[in-house]
Amino acid sequence: MVFSSYVFIFLFLPIVLIIYFWLSKTKSIHYQHIFLIAASLFFYAYFNYMYVFIIISSIVVNYSIALLMRNTSRKADNKDKHRKLFLVLGILFNIGLLGYFKYYDFFIENINAVFGASYNLKHIILPLGISFFTFQQLSFIISVYKKEERVENFIDYCVFVLFFPQLVAGPIVLYKEMIPQFLDRQRRYINYDNLSRGIFIFVIGLFKKACIADTISLFVEHGFESTNLSMASAWATSLFYTLQIYFDFSGYSDMAIGLGKMFNINIPMNFNSPYKSHSITEFWQRWHITLGRALRTYIYIPLGGNRKGKTRTYINLFLTFLVSGFWHGAAWTFIVWGVLHGIFVIIERAAKKYIERIPGVVRILITFLVVNFLWVLFRAETFSDAMMIYRGMFDFAHIGIDTLSKLVMDDLVNFPTIIDIAYVFGLIGTLLYVVFRCKNSVEMTNSFTLTKRNLGYTALLFCASVIHLTRESVFIYFNF
Repeated sequence: MVFSSYVFIFLFLPIVLIIYFWLSKTKSIHYQHIFLIAASLFFYAYFNYMYVFIIISSIVVNYSIALLMRNTSRKADNKDKHRKLFLVLGILFNIGLLGYFKYYDFFIENINAVFGASYNLKHIILPLGISFFTFQQLSFIISVYKKEERVENFIDYCVFVLFFPQLVAGPIVLYKEMIPQFLDRQRRYINYDNLSRGIFIFVIGLFKKACIADTISLFVEHGFESTNLSMASAWATSLFYTLQIYFDFSGYSDMAIGLGKMFNINIPMNFNSPYKSHSITEFWQRWHITLGRALRTYIYIPLGGNRKGKTRTYINLFLTFLVSGFWHGAAWTFIVWGVLHGIFVIIERAAKKYIERIPGVVRILITFLVVNFLWVLFRAETFSDAMMIYRGMFDFAHIGIDTLSKLVMDDLVNFPTIIDIAYVFGLIGTLLYVVFRCKNSVEMTNSFTLTKRNLGYTALLFCASVIHLTRESVFIYFNF
């Protein structure tokens, strides 16, 4: 059950909203929280019920460690020593949990390859959203260690971790920005302004996912499955994936924010028109904003940040982006993708005074081309697949504009070649215009008012999206 599915939209969400706000009639807000926990666990279990035991175990262990640190801080003897021990145990548990489920087979494969060993792979199924809820809880116990957070009761902590709009693909929220909202008694009652805004931004996200991202994913799959792409087809394939992941992740972020709004909860912005960035540095301030915040807070700054000279700063940036690549997936393609982003950020920092002289439009174009080029590595299953696309992108002897028709599969469209070519160029051009020239959905929502025009606009997008739900697919970031 994903956000862009019939079951979620027409059954799960309406039922949960109705019961949740009906429970606002009870005296204690905890009845609503308990129901929200149960609904979120059902949502999570819908993918695979075995996942529930993993996330519950993670919650119990992390909450217990937080309690131990809190209780230890009240005692006089060796309190810092004990709290550090609990912190280390918490970090080891979370990294161990993530390492086992996400990276075990990766390490075994590489050990076998390097040392000629023959250890058996376990082919472990990755629990959905484990990277997100692990990072979220890791940030919590670190904040408790620093005495930046109070440890609320177990029910409230469970709501913080399990709240279904941000459970499986982020954003990576902080305890201090969510718990005060959940404990605000005014938010327990239905707010029709928030409900209408939430539906509005949810539908925009649904349209991005169902109508745009899932449509162009067909061209991406066909391009990456091809064994011999012309220059035009290779560029079209890379641009289609750049647009697919943009509208897929943007769509999910919108839907998460919209769902939160319906429950009177403000989920932080996680996506802010990243392709309008003037640099790779700015791109990472706009793309997956909460992941960037977590990496900066828990990797870059503890390493020393920019406080220990230029060389150390460059090393810290490199290591941070290495972790970013590894976080995204257990494959060398992800690691190299992260490292290359780090190298570009280092180059930008080193040549800042020269880069700032370049006109803004040119900087945006260069940044976009670099991001587009690196997304190929992110999408490819292997380096061989990536090199196939890269070779095509620079095969000047085989421009092959006419072969663009091969990306428009016969089972989708059966038009003459010239129409196929116009279709591909027209679709890419239209989507690029939307990306670079139109307001993003958060900007649109901030100026939203409930009018007949906006109601009609929302209904139109919703109907178009529902028609496309028959080809239900998960969000790309669900895999991380």
